[in-house]
Amino acid sequence: MSPIIILDGLGLNNETLDNFLTVKIADIPLFERLMIILESEGFKNIYLLTDKKIKISNKNIKKPIGIKYINSSELKNLDQDLLCFQSNVVMNKKQLSNLINHLKNINTCTNFKFNNKFSGVSFIHNSKLKDIETNNVENSKFKDFKSLNLTDSPICLDEREIDTNNGRDFLFNHISKNVSGWVSKNINSKISIPVSKILIKFNIHPNTITFFVGCLGISCGYFYATNNPFIGAIILQLSTILDRCDGEVARIKLKESKFGQWFDTALDQLSYFSMFIGIAICLNNPNYFSLSNINIIIKQFSIINVLLYIIFITTVLFFMIRRTSNGSLAYYPGEVDKRVPIKERSFFYRVISKYRFMLKREFFSPAMIFGSLLGYKVLAIVTLILFIFGLYHQVSDYLALKERTDITY
Repeated sequence: MSPIIILDGLGLNNETLDNFLTVKIADIPLFERLMIILESEGFKNIYLLTDKKIKISNKNIKKPIGIKYINSSELKNLDQDLLCFQSNVVMNKKQLSNLINHLKNINTCTNFKFNNKFSGVSFIHNSKLKDIETNNVENSKFKDFKSLNLTDSPICLDEREIDTNNGRDFLFNHISKNVSGWVSKNINSKISIPVSKILIKFNIHPNTITFFVGCLGISCGYFYATNNPFIGAIILQLSTILDRCDGEVARIKLKESKFGQWFDTALDQLSYFSMFIGIAICLNNPNYFSLSNINIIIKQFSIINVLLYIIFITTVLFFMIRRTSNGSLAYYPGEVDKRVPIKERSFFYRVISKYRFMLKREFFSPAMIFGSLLGYKVLAIVTLILFIFGLYHQVSDYLALKERTDITY
């Protein structure tokens, strides 16, 4: 199967496709966005259906994949299945992946729709190519196309949307990662997405955004160390919200990278480490906490928390580096569950797994705001309890994985 992008002529909704060649999202023309996404999915060759030569930006596609120009009369000579995209299609990588998964069960010509509206994407079986007379499938003599409604589908813009932000807003509405929790998707995104919409107007690399947001998060440790836990918690929460921006900008600008994932992960963990260090420094500062018996015990808890955090994050990082291709620690539970299904784990483990979300940054950061109002002693004790359960989770993972595969570090 080969992808083909229809650049001119009439679309299935009778729109003039030539008019969309200059439409851009984040300075990337729609049809070039399609090419970049198709390449990321592993396609090596792309057909461009047009009667004229189209200029392709080397800025957006630095290493062009195999591009073959064909006209409508040559279409029927292609002896292969075709996945057709109109030039006004707006789509992200996840939606393309879903389309391809659906095609595994399809062996006839199909129009993909969303809410009974044509999405701008069709599948043409090679046995039917001879029946296609024009690049406007609906106006051709071939009427045997079936329709398939998708729950998460690309869309095609109409000509009234050419000078609007509808395409950009559609992508932002489908920008959250699969592992993003309810708080991140429904609360944090209300702030991060408007900020990201501003950032994509400037030539700022996502890794630069990661760096500045990471520095903001790391700075929380200073306020914890100087007995200002509420300010430290507010800064940590602000960095948690803005931490979405680098990923959002990267996905809209199609600049996602493994380095970016790991860079973001490293700075996130340094923010947490800064917080735990700051709490330990403050608790062990006699100017803030006297040397009473209870305080001495709490001081030791704070130091133990730092050590447990180092152990906890080191084991997770080693697993992700050695055993997965993902740089986001949010995927860790899912990666383990793929190897050892949770239904095969102990009852106590299954109970603990229901509260994994408490260790997610989107939950932990706002919880620290509430915790700062209760004081350092409560923070140290609750954190120690969470780490104990977290380490039980880690040890259980190690033992379960060891039975299935070699996990020597």
